Formats: sequence, C-alpha cells, structure tokens
Amino acid sequence: MSHDGISQRLSNAALPACAGLLCLWVLGLLSSPIVQAASNDDDHGKESVELRQKIEIERFYAGTGGKAPVTPMAIALYNDAIKFYEKNEFQLARDALNESLALDPRNALAYELLGEIENLQQNFEKAEGYYKQSYLISPSTRLRQKIEKIQKENAVEKTLDTDDEEHFIIKYRQGDKGYEGYKLKEMLRDIYRQVSQDFGVYFNHKIAVLFYEGNQFHEVTGQVGWVGGLYDGKIRLPAYRQGFRELDLRSTATHEMTHAFVAFLSGSRAPAWLHEGLAQYEQNKIKPVDLLVLRAAIRTQTLMPINRLLSENLDIEKMDPLEVALFYQESFHLVHFMVDRFQMYHLKEILQKIKDGKPVEQAIEEVLGITTVELEREWLATLK
Repeated sequence: MSHDGISQRLSNAALPACAGLLCLWVLGLLSSPIVQAASNDDDHGKESVELRQKIEIERFYAGTGGKAPVTPMAIALYNDAIKFYEKNEFQLARDALNESLALDPRNALAYELLGEIENLQQNFEKAEGYYKQSYLISPSTRLRQKIEKIQKENAVEKTLDTDDEEHFIIKYRQGDKGYEGYKLKEMLRDIYRQVSQDFGVYFNHKIAVLFYEGNQFHEVTGQVGWVGGLYDGKIRLPAYRQGFRELDLRSTATHEMTHAFVAFLSGSRAPAWLHEGLAQYEQNKIKPVDLLVLRAAIRTQTLMPINRLLSENLDIEKMDPLEVALFYQESFHLVHFMVDRFQMYHLKEILQKIKDGKPVEQAIEEVLGITTVELEREWLATLK
C-alpha cells in the first residue's frame, strides 16, 4: 500500500495457525510461487508430476479398499492443496480440494480456499459461490467481508476492459485500448523486468493488476483517500485519480509489484519491515523516498529499536501517523543498508528461509552470519 513514498502499508498478511493434522490458514493475503529461473523448469515440472501422483495414491488409500481413516485423509489432501496454492499450482490445488471435499463435504476451509483460487483468477461468480458455501458451513465475519468485497469488485470490474498479457491480467478504464492503455501495459512490463532482474526470479503465473478511478479504488478496497496503491494478492492502483502523475503511478506500481515478489519468495510470511523495506528500495529507484522523519529521529535519538522493528507482534494499524512514518523510513534505510552490505541475493535467501518456517532472526543469522544485534550495531554506525 502506497502513500507518496512515505506512509506505505501492506494489508494484513495471512498467518499460519496449525492445530493437530490440520494446517489452518487465514486466507487474506496468500500469494503465488516463483519459478527460480529457466534452468529450474525441469525440476518444477517433475515436482508437479510427483504432487499429482501423490494425490492419486492418497485417493486410492481413501477408497473402499483403503485402510486410512477418511477424515485424516481429507485433512491431508487439504494440506496438500495449501502447498499447491502457495506454489500457484492452482489446478493441482483444485484437484486436491475437490478430493478432500468428496471425503469431507463439511470442510469450510476447503471451500474458502477454492474461493481464493477463483478470486485470484478473476472468476468472481465461482469465487462468490465457494465463499457462500463456506459461510453456510461455518459463518464468520471474515467470510462475510470477503463475500461483500467480491460483490463490489465484480460490479466495478464489469465497467473495466481486460487485457491478457504474458505476466498479467490487466483491468483498466474502458476506452483506453489506444495510447493510454498501451502506456499502462508498457509500464508494467518495464517494472516487472526490473524487479524480476533484481530478485533473480520470475512469476510462473499471471497476476491481476487493476487500474481504477479514485472513487472505484476506495469503493473496492475501503482504503482512505491518501492511500496510493494496494497489494492484497492483486495489484490495485488508482491510476486515474486527479493529481496522480505518471511518475507517481510508476513509483507506486513498482512498490506494489515488489510486494508481489516478496510474497512469492517468502510464502507470504515476510514480516512487515522486510516487505515495506524492499518495496521502498525498488520504489526509490523511480522516486526518492522521503527520510525527513528518520533524520529527525536520528537527531533526537528516538529511533525505533531493531528488536521492535523486527517484532512479529508489531501492529502498524494501532500506531500514530508519525510512528508509522518512522517505521517505513527505518525499514527502508535498514533494508537499503542490508542490500548494499550483503547484496540482494542474500536478502532473497532470507526470504526463502522465512518461507521454510524459520524465524526472521534465525534466517538473518544463518544467511548473513551475524546476529540482529550485530546487524543493528553496523547499521547504526552508518547513520552516525
């Protein structure tokens, strides 16, 4: 989420909460996978085949001649679907979910995940249907909000044109298929090329990018007027808002595109400071990040300690605007220092370890060979 390069906020990421055999996910912001490079295509294809074979084996043992209990098998298939979903193997995820539902039709989470898949692929009617099935089994405020949001989104997107690109499903104002629409597509291609080169990764699927009028952006996202963009599994940009210059649009689009890459690499587990720091790092190449609040905090010795900056319990929504601005600017400056000191490929390794379930402090120590205390000491030395 962007605000003129200063107050940029990522919507709440999905957090895992495992109970017994069932790995439960809050499905607000799960993202898609990365194909590491062209040289990994064979491994990626082999893995897909193996995953499909696993479904077939589990299906056999869950049949009339199998010995495995039905409910644990349904849970195992659901957990497989989550893994496929994280890797953006949407068809494999659908297969696993349908098999899970055949064994346990009362699995509300399976219906919800099917809704997430269809939502990300812009299949709103199917997504709404799955959300409603989930809600009927297990009503919740979260699901009701998803149903309301997708209804609003569907109504707005019926007024937009669609362009299917290699890496994107682009939605933009009707009538902009000419010069302006072409400029938007070219801008996205340029941004994708730059960020993918920096991280050394490429999407293996299409991501939805939506260019809204200012009022449409607010209607769909519910965000306040100063928000310049949002990533919530899709990139949402108020491109036609009055006063939103081309430089602002490119800067914000770069910020939100980076969120998508960070989510891919970390399995949507990256903490807010790393998400925002990297997003601003890329954005800074287009439009310099304002560091006014950070400089004031340095002078008054009121910087946010690194253990608080890195805390998983940090609730940005409850912070006052000045503290939020400091959080973003500190995150940017710390990440900038880490990229300069250790190179981007090490930041990429940290994200991948976080995806594997490592705590951020442990991931930093394993990859960089220093503790977070030592990292803070080196970083603070550069500020002085």
